[in-house]
Formats: sequence, structure tokens, C-alpha cells
Amino acid sequence: MDETGPGSGAPTIADLEEQERVLVLPTADLVSLHALGARMYDDAVERGLPLTIQVRAGERLVYSAGAPGSAAINDHWASRKARVVHLFEQSSLLVRLAHEQDGVSFDEKHRLGDRYAAYGGAFPLRVRGAGFVGSVVVSGLPQVEDHAFVVRLLAEHLAGS
Repeated sequence: MDETGPGSGAPTIADLEEQERVLVLPTADLVSLHALGARMYDDAVERGLPLTIQVRAGERLVYSAGAPGSAAINDHWASRKARVVHLFEQSSLLVRLAHEQDGVSFDEKHRLGDRYAAYGGAFPLRVRGAGFVGSVVVSGLPQVEDHAFVVRLLAEHLAGS
């Protein structure tokens, strides 16, 4: 996995917190969540990105697709990253960076085993007025790029473009 420290191109904790404040859905019904996943899949295919995409409402898997070039291991990583988001209600990259800032690894502090992975690429889905409702996750690129893909596509989805 890639580095997340200074000079790595990774967003800061403040950047990640701002992304989570701004990227809030007006609604999160099954149709709109499926549309988000489909938009992400189409973008990944168009750009030739080997991504697995998963969208969850609560623990329910609403959308799951593997773009060409992705593999079963990406499905596994996506599920592990999603569990971190559902446990902390924060992006998996924010959870990772917050632990690094505190000088302790996620794994050392929580000892949750290999079912959880605090690596970038999973983002919380929040609905205005309701709060946390699920997650959107990709896996297949270096973690900072996974995170950036999710943020870009979620912002485009919210803008309706």
C-alpha cells in the first residue's frame, strides 16, 4: 500500500473532515444508491480503472460490481474497508490518518483482525437530517487514489452532472 504521510499527495485530516461535511446526500433510497454505484462503474470502465465498487445501505449490499481488470481480492479489500467505515462512521482514510497522527496503528490499537482494513477507498454515506446511512467503497488502485475516485464521483453524483 502507498504512503499517507507528508509529501505523499494524501489529503490531510482537515481535508478529509471537510469532504465528509460537504459530501452529504439529500436522500439515500435504493434507486439513488444504485445510480451512484452505476455511475462509478461506468467511470471506472471508461477510464480503464480495475476497480471493485460496493455501495451499502446499513449492512445491506445495494450495489456491487467489478470493472474489467479487478479481481476477487479487490472484493475482499472493499468489504474490509467498508467495515471500518461502518464501525467509525468516518472514511477509512480518515481513520487511518487519525491513528497515524496518534502514533499507533489501527491494527495495534483495536486488534480487530483481518476483517477490517483502515486503508483509503471507503467513504461514509450521510443523508442531510438523518446522518450516517451506509458506505461507498472502491478497491483496485493505491489507497489515496481509491479515496480520490470515491470523492470525485460522489461530488459529481451530488452535482447531478
